[in-house]
Amino acid sequence: MADFSFPDFRAVYNYAPKYQIQHLKFALRTLFHRRRIRAFERFVNSSAAYQHFFAALPQDAYPLLHTYIDKRFRAADRLKHMSADLATAKAAFGEDIFSRLNLRENSIVLSPLSDGLILCLNRNTNCMDEGWWAVSLRNDDNRILYSATFAFIGGRIIIASVQGPAGAEAKDQVRRLTKQLHGLRPQNLMTVALQYLAAALTGTHAAGIAHDHQVKLRWRLKKRVQMNYDSFWHLPAPTRTWSQGFIMKKVLLYKL
Repeated sequence: MADFSFPDFRAVYNYAPKYQIQHLKFALRTLFHRRRIRAFERFVNSSAAYQHFFAALPQDAYPLLHTYIDKRFRAADRLKHMSADLATAKAAFGEDIFSRLNLRENSIVLSPLSDGLILCLNRNTNCMDEGWWAVSLRNDDNRILYSATFAFIGGRIIIASVQGPAGAEAKDQVRRLTKQLHGLRPQNLMTVALQYLAAALTGTHAAGIAHDHQVKLRWRLKKRVQMNYDSFWHLPAPTRTWSQGFIMKKVLLYKL
């Protein structure tokens, strides 16, 4: 297995022209964070499994320089959490499943549901800033209908986002899915599924990122966040602690 090298500008922006502003930002970030880049390269190259994870998609390492899971994380936090995320995922998933998540088109069936729907574990197919891992709701054509992205932070599953259909037909699609799921709204299914996955893989409860800490809540990306995550998580009172347990249909707030 070839050694991992941190992606260059063209690997990260492989579907975009060489914009001068992005190129300048990328150059400055790589210069400023060069020590952390070298540290992350050493970590990835310490394991053939980690090298395999990035072999086809080196650009997925870019959140080290940008933002990852929680926009409060500084560069040193990102290095720590991204390294631990890989290590925890490898241990939690097992080497066989971990190795199969090297490509976005690969998925592992977690459970068949009703009316041809299936629940799958896969590599995040959208924004890597919101985590490398995802649970997806798919139809019998393997098309992703809903997706919830997550990371392993501090030994727990931290849910970064829940995304469903968009556009004029979105409401009708959600209604159809709710009917297929016997009254359970698909976005609620995704969070419940991650709670079960968290219990199975880590023995702890999953937590959600508060709305104000969402990585997409910055500049022009704000319009991509179509819901208030605090309302969606049904966050309990701030004084509530982990020892008080999980209430169904509520996702606890991730705290630094």
